[in-house]
Amino acid sequence: MTSKRMSKEQRRSQLLETASEIIRTEGTDALTLARVAERAGVTKPIAYEHFGTRSGLLIALFQAYDDRQTEAMRAALKSSGRSLEEVASIISSAYVDWEVAAGPEYGAIAAALSATEEMEEHLRACRDTFIAECRKAFAPFVKLPPQRNHAVLIGIIGAAEALSRAAATGRISRAEAATTLSRLMVGALRENAAAQATGSGR
Repeated sequence: MTSKRMSKEQRRSQLLETASEIIRTEGTDALTLARVAERAGVTKPIAYEHFGTRSGLLIALFQAYDDRQTEAMRAALKSSGRSLEEVASIISSAYVDWEVAAGPEYGAIAAALSATEEMEEHLRACRDTFIAECRKAFAPFVKLPPQRNHAVLIGIIGAAEALSRAAATGRISRAEAATTLSRLMVGALRENAAAQATGSGR
């Protein structure tokens, strides 16, 4: 087994990319630290040093995907977003485009993360981060009390996941997924804001 010397960060990136490739070609059931080490051309202790357990590897994979998705959305929002419709369109397009680009392995990793309480907790934390980003982006255009705001945004992320996955697997087009998600966002936020304003949302 031979492998060129890398920095710790370079090695971690290599192992994560190798793990993604295994999931892409063989599925999550084939993913083990030993398999990743073998494919990357390193010893098993190196893989264990970086991730500890298979759960740790899955969490690291999902976190890497999630970080890139969040950064893409932030970058898009910086360049535009002067109305509720624009913000919804930017978030929708960024979410769908990123998951389509990431490929089916993103959904497979998310599904695998539901296998244990530890991994499910991490998945919830990532979703909470996305909800916080959405709340911040929408705040200048629609006012909702925190509790209602959170409930609406949970519904939005559920729709985002379902539509993006459908686009990633080719069941619907990328444009259809992004447009539908944007309309759902605007409709849900405006409807709940109006209900609160008239008192019917209490």
